[in-house]
Amino acid sequence: MPKYVVDFAEPIVQNENELLILVKASAVKNLDKMQASGKHYSSQNEVFTAKVVGGDGVGVLADGTRVYGIGVGGMIAEKAIVEKKRMVRLPVNIDDATAAALPNAVMGSALALRFRAGLQKGETVLINGATGVTGKIAVQIAKHYGAKKVIVTGRNEQSLNELLSLGADEIISLKQDDEAFITRLKILQQQNPIDVVIDYLWGKSAELILSALKGNGGFSHHTRYVNCWRNDERFNYIVIFHFTQYSYSAFRFGLRNLDARRINTIDYRNTSRNVSACC
Repeated sequence: MPKYVVDFAEPIVQNENELLILVKASAVKNLDKMQASGKHYSSQNEVFTAKVVGGDGVGVLADGTRVYGIGVGGMIAEKAIVEKKRMVRLPVNIDDATAAALPNAVMGSALALRFRAGLQKGETVLINGATGVTGKIAVQIAKHYGAKKVIVTGRNEQSLNELLSLGADEIISLKQDDEAFITRLKILQQQNPIDVVIDYLWGKSAELILSALKGNGGFSHHTRYVNCWRNDERFNYIVIFHFTQYSYSAFRFGLRNLDARRINTIDYRNTSRNVSACC
């Protein structure tokens, strides 16, 4: 059962690299909820004590400057401590709530596109599961980074159509039958070979995408596949397609560096089981 305290002591700046801010807004993310409940992998070995939750937020410095920052401690409070190097001044035309809510989705898309996939100008991107908040941001960021074409998948028909106004060039419904989905994706692949896949769903939809993109006995187009389904370093990896009909090579990029190391060559016919085991 949750345990509560009456109040917490006011946070105190510990060194010259820290600043006290008056918090104006802090988003409650799935990460925050998982950490608070002890279900997130980063909190598995923690000794549970009462603490302020919330990892980031918007606040005002002593001189009146409005900033977004990542907290040294919890941010869902009246006051919090942030490090100088982990905050950014906010423009006047963005409100507190939006500024607090956007970073999680931006990091979930920009990091995948820019640093994991290494998206280059003129490339074609497929975003699997683009109808959520992060997926919608990913469409816009992909265009911002210069993607020539953005293909999106999703189940919500209304949200899929809305993505066209955000920069998506092609929409594919996940509610259609498997054969129709694969056929449609193969046609798009022939028209504009897909360079990057950002996958927010994994599971059955990923299997269908792999079926559409696999080779036919010869070398196929290289596609960088970034899985964002699990919030866990062990399940965050890149797959490079460049082998034959039934296999591809998987490379993983660690969170602390961008040095690729080969994991193994995976038999496509046992994709789900082997990917989970190797990564």
